[in-house]
Amino acid sequence: MKNNIVLIIILLIFNCTCFSQQGELDSYSSDIFNSEQESLNLLSSLNLNQLSNDNFVLNNQENSILIQQIGDYNTVYSKTQSSQSILILTQNGDYNNIELQVTAPTINGTVIQNGNNNSVSDNIYYSNLDVLLNVIQNGDNLSVNRIGVNSLSNKVQLVQEGRFKTITVISN
Repeated sequence: MKNNIVLIIILLIFNCTCFSQQGELDSYSSDIFNSEQESLNLLSSLNLNQLSNDNFVLNNQENSILIQQIGDYNTVYSKTQSSQSILILTQNGDYNNIELQVTAPTINGTVIQNGNNNSVSDNIYYSNLDVLLNVIQNGDNLSVNRIGVNSLSNKVQLVQEGRFKTITVISN
């Protein structure tokens, strides 16, 4: 009897279903920006060269990530290991996906996705090079994939526009 009670308690504790981003948001709400358009204008005007400046990375004493998602069903998976990193990930639209699996001394990157069903995948395992990835995707069904890194591909900056386009960079 005691085992059954313990089993029931364990099942109740670990049987948890969570839902997020359910329902409709009727109005824009932000503590920083007055309107949704103002926040989008700021993000669109980011100077990627300024973000990729080596001094910017060297002055960063910790690992940080900023994720902004405007839309439905956007996903971000980030598994990074570094001594210093700055990642700014922005998704404006629906069904966008960012997947980062990076191990490097320093990681710096900005990904901006404007549109629907866009994808960015960065897979770098055990690199001794500093890694930079700056991508802007404007359009629908765009895809960027980077697998591995070498001295030619460790600092990638891409602007991808249009529909149904794919860029794949494979390095070793």
